[in-house]
Amino acid sequence: MTTNGNDSQTALVTGASGGIGLELARVLAANRFSLVLLARSRDKLEDLARELGDQHGTRVTIVPADLCEHGAARAVFDSLNDAGVQIDLLVNNAGLLLEGRFGAIGLDEQLRLLQVNIVALTALTRLFLGPMLERNCGRILNVASVAAFMPVPNLAVYAASKAYVLSFGDALSQELSGTKVTATTLCPGVTDTGMVHGTSLGSLPGMMIMDARTVAQEGYRACMAGKPVHVAGIANELAVRWMKYQPSWLRRAVGNVFGKGRNA
Repeated sequence: MTTNGNDSQTALVTGASGGIGLELARVLAANRFSLVLLARSRDKLEDLARELGDQHGTRVTIVPADLCEHGAARAVFDSLNDAGVQIDLLVNNAGLLLEGRFGAIGLDEQLRLLQVNIVALTALTRLFLGPMLERNCGRILNVASVAAFMPVPNLAVYAASKAYVLSFGDALSQELSGTKVTATTLCPGVTDTGMVHGTSLGSLPGMMIMDARTVAQEGYRACMAGKPVHVAGIANELAVRWMKYQPSWLRRAVGNVFGKGRNA
């Protein structure tokens, strides 16, 4: 499905059917980007495409796809390339979260999380980076988490996957120095999204939970400024800065507290 628009730049947003991804799509549309929206739910994507078309006249292409599937990233890239769609801004937002003891969660579930949070993100970045470097123009926004800065019991694989995203994105940003292609890693704290509903995170006091639109706006500004890493929310940023200078035993202790309901 495509709606009409005349925007000159196109952004691909994964995980666009809800939460931070949906709000990033809205922010990008308000800033006159054409959009390629990717998620598993065709119905939700079609509803969002109609909303953005009605409000902003945004040109929207929807791509129903499951990044859990091996080869999904290549299929998405090839289909857009064949259609002549140039991606100027890649937003790797899609992600999975599993809460519980590592030994109690099924292996297949853990592998699906790694496939989405790490493998698909890496593949999409590599595939779309090539054309950006050829044009010497482009932006990449990867969504990690404040959980990337510490080990988190009961979110062991999720936090480790986000640590990968943070390390990968920061290194890539350095590699791209001297080009006109930038890589930004966004690290939200606990955010009011479907991902946290039904977990212990959803029971946190409202003052500890950020709204997805605010996170998206901060992420967009950081991306457009070419900032390598951005921690969303002043309180989260101060906490991360404090943790950087603490001994490993204290970081583990903080992670253990997060693992009992204060994690992201």
